[in-house]
Amino acid sequence: MSAERSLLVITDPAARSADGESVRVALDVLRACAPSKIVIPTDKADLERALARRGRRRVVVIGTDAGVHAVARMLDRRGELGDTPLGIVPVDAGGGHGLADALGLPAEPDKAARVALGENERSFDLMSDDLGGLALRSVRIGHGVGMRRSAPAKPASGWGWRGLVDHAMRTVSTTVGAAVGPSGHRLRIEADGCVVADMDRPVLSVHLGCDGSAAPRVKMTEVTLNGSANGNGHGAGTASVMITGHPGANRFGLGGPAQGAPIREPLVELRAHEITVCGRDFTYAADGLATGPVRLRTWTVRPTGWRLFVPAQVS
Repeated sequence: MSAERSLLVITDPAARSADGESVRVALDVLRACAPSKIVIPTDKADLERALARRGRRRVVVIGTDAGVHAVARMLDRRGELGDTPLGIVPVDAGGGHGLADALGLPAEPDKAARVALGENERSFDLMSDDLGGLALRSVRIGHGVGMRRSAPAKPASGWGWRGLVDHAMRTVSTTVGAAVGPSGHRLRIEADGCVVADMDRPVLSVHLGCDGSAAPRVKMTEVTLNGSANGNGHGAGTASVMITGHPGANRFGLGGPAQGAPIREPLVELRAHEITVCGRDFTYAADGLATGPVRLRTWTVRPTGWRLFVPAQVS
């Protein structure tokens, strides 16, 4: 890192409360290597003020997945996300390092801090939704997504870092595994204008992933969109779409199992630029952060929508 380049280090209060030692280690490494302005925002106004006054400082976030999302959304709102490479030092506040793992970042705070100080920069696609939300790596609907219940109202100062995240994000209490029930989710899913699943075929889960972030699974059924098979390959500006049918449902548009054959979870995989999901009260998680219930959401892939400092072997 250039000797004259200083840092704006945005420290997530939730991360400090959950693992103060990791935060301290990361700050020690950062301050030892570059002039650092440390900011602990308590609300959106604090965060926006810090970003607006950062000058040429490199932005480094020490925090949870929710903290990283808060910074990314604020930069996006300011029209600066695509031009502002981020350094991320992940801190586990109880939900794991889901985003950092997907990005290939080290979990150890000292190693992650050194990556944030480096010069290995990579651009990533992201998905934006029709209400201004962002998914930096993936979106999941259905089984495995945390259901959320309303929390008592608190003053703005009482929310801390949570106040920087969408107010729809509340305490995770159960999983959709129970909520899906015996009949699954009845969803209509369109990919680039083509219907690839409809409400007559119950869905167990839907996974959207940028840059191949979908987890490897068994062989998928390819679906043809606009005359070409999209089951393989990584088209520029597209996300992988993985649909898992409910165990009690037939394969999407491909007929059911033979008489007496065991019912298995049907799988469909494709790639698309724009994905629309509608249905009755479904919950989704963008990078593990759950929102809902909602009835309609459209995600659009934004190619090279954000930039990140990554380990040398990832770049």
